[in-house]
Amino acid sequence: MSILETGTRTSQETTQASPPLGALAVEDGIAWLRLDDPGKRVNTLSTRLMSWFEEQLDNLYGEHPRGLVIFSGKTDSFVAGADLEELLTLQDSESVIDMLERGHELMERLAGLPFPTVAAIHGACLGGGLELALACQRRVATEHAKTKLGFPEVQLGLIPGLGGTQRLPRLIGVPDALDLILTGKQLDARKAWRLGLVDDTCHPADLRTAAEGLVRGSALKAKKRPFASRAGDFLAHTPLGDKFVWDKARAGVMAKTGGHYPAPLVAIDVVRDGLSLPLRRALDVEAGAFSELVVSETAKNLISIFFTKNDVEARAAKLGRKARPVGTVGVLGAGFMGAGIAQVLAQKGVPIVLKDRDLESVGRGYAFCQQQFRERVKRRRATEAEVKVAMGRILPTADYDALRRVDLVVEAVFEDLEVKRAVIREAEAVAPPGLIFASNTSSIPIGKLAEASRKPENVVGMHFFSPVAKMPLLEVIRHPGTSEETLATIVELGRTMGKTVIVVGDGPGFFTSRVLGTMLNEASWMLTEGAAIDRVDTAMTRWGWPVGPFALMDEVGLDVGAHVGEVMREALGERVAPPPVFQRMIDDRRLGRKAKRGFYLYEEKDAKGKGKSSKKVDPAVYPLLGWRPAPIGDEEIVERCWLQMLNETARCMEEGIITNPADVDIGVIFGFGFPPFRGGLLREADRQGLRWVVDKLEGYADRHGERLRPATLLREMARKGERFYKTNA
Repeated sequence: MSILETGTRTSQETTQASPPLGALAVEDGIAWLRLDDPGKRVNTLSTRLMSWFEEQLDNLYGEHPRGLVIFSGKTDSFVAGADLEELLTLQDSESVIDMLERGHELMERLAGLPFPTVAAIHGACLGGGLELALACQRRVATEHAKTKLGFPEVQLGLIPGLGGTQRLPRLIGVPDALDLILTGKQLDARKAWRLGLVDDTCHPADLRTAAEGLVRGSALKAKKRPFASRAGDFLAHTPLGDKFVWDKARAGVMAKTGGHYPAPLVAIDVVRDGLSLPLRRALDVEAGAFSELVVSETAKNLISIFFTKNDVEARAAKLGRKARPVGTVGVLGAGFMGAGIAQVLAQKGVPIVLKDRDLESVGRGYAFCQQQFRERVKRRRATEAEVKVAMGRILPTADYDALRRVDLVVEAVFEDLEVKRAVIREAEAVAPPGLIFASNTSSIPIGKLAEASRKPENVVGMHFFSPVAKMPLLEVIRHPGTSEETLATIVELGRTMGKTVIVVGDGPGFFTSRVLGTMLNEASWMLTEGAAIDRVDTAMTRWGWPVGPFALMDEVGLDVGAHVGEVMREALGERVAPPPVFQRMIDDRRLGRKAKRGFYLYEEKDAKGKGKSSKKVDPAVYPLLGWRPAPIGDEEIVERCWLQMLNETARCMEEGIITNPADVDIGVIFGFGFPPFRGGLLREADRQGLRWVVDKLEGYADRHGERLRPATLLREMARKGERFYKTNA
């Protein structure tokens, strides 16, 4: 039941003809319009909802209310945006424009009502939901963690399409509006009030009272926009605006996206052009731009990721229902990964025992957790009180006896089989008999670790990505003996941490490390053939990767990469053997950023945080490797890298390591940054066609070695004309 339901009387006419998508009630002269689509978990602006909304506006004219309050019947959501499934059914720009014109007419009717209109916002108010709120005269939002306002459309390759690009800058000014529209960031109620996006904020229990107060004209919270924001808005409307506002916005977009995402650049033009026009004509400009974006390849790919992610998370949620309750979690190893795991768990309300071999080591991990929480306070993502409570959940210790009260252990010690086996035995010696043991390993087969356990069915892999607090993916690895309860419990713990969880089979490198390793290997082989370090990295970033393979190797650490590579080589043979690049680099103590030199040289900020961090290719690497330049084109660099990833993925699918295409594409995008606008590794393969893929790999194998020979699965699928995804959706 909505937090506004209590005390609302429904009129006799409304009771007799109860609308299926909500209700309209009048009390003491104020109309209360509840949005509540019973067929959906959250409200979305579908054509059904908009048709019903039009009927309610017609009904309002007969009621002659003093004002209107629009609120949601959902527990923690106002309106979450447009109905994407419905949007994808529209095949051409004309159909999209027809739908948008109807939506614009509805919003204009709402905005033109001859009495006060208030959006009472609790929970997600995003995309079309925020555009609905902007069409109201006033807005009030609850100061609750689940109340978020924003325009996430740019993350789907779109722009706001129901007036957001025009009403928002007219309300809060151009600079702040562009910041929201171009980034997709979501604001809490207090930040939204500071920007002028909402007129009032309140406790959730007071939302009805606050909304009624706005209708009746009660005094609003006094506020004054910052001078910088007002000055920027003024500049946007002057001849100097192109240089100081619009050009700056374009430069910022290009720096972040490399031009791969057209939506933010289109949004800048639509906002700028629309501000010089009457609102009605400006809305036509917005509709035309939206209709072209929604049928673009980029938008289709980004929307496909949205649905693919929902599919992965729905399967994880279903599996997690079989989980056993978990109280306290032990984290063994207080290094960068272990401390990161402990900090996120504590942040999510889980009591932690953080253990390392001595007090000095565990002290460093505990300090890291404190530092992470301080950053959250600094960025206004947490309060001092919340941080104190969270830190109070972490018990630092060097004593194994502290594990006597834990239900589950996450191990994050050195990547060595025997060290990890020893930790399993030591933990099980003191922990309760039903202990679940999860290893954060990036390459060691979980079945080999389970051999050291008294209860191998309770052993599972939990592969996090660095840094733990930021990276969204968790790869859970089950060996053949892992029980369903153990698997479900670990999946649910990952979901508690806010991770998107994929479950894969056991094997060296599992899925993510294995396919990423082959890409890094291929880049290294091209280096030995004469491709320059920055040439390879630049070709890959231009194709859409966030960083190039050599920069990524420096970030991971060349010693870590070499260790993972050796594990894979022992199991998979010479096909995955790296060139001698790594060993020569390690022998020269070139371990990457942590050593301030690897393929690149690094200059960090000083102890006081001053100066600039920088990196540049170290020319001394080339004579060390006996390198001689040779012409290798950007197209070949890109193709050999991503096709080798695809080739190894096909082999993983043949072996049953991973089978669902959705898991593959979410894994490569969320795990290590495969370009999202391409829709994922398998969607890119489908787009190119598997016949093309096989022909390319055969050609590269003939020239550069058998490691590039296409996998059997790829050859068979190409022969049959098959795709990884059955449809383009």
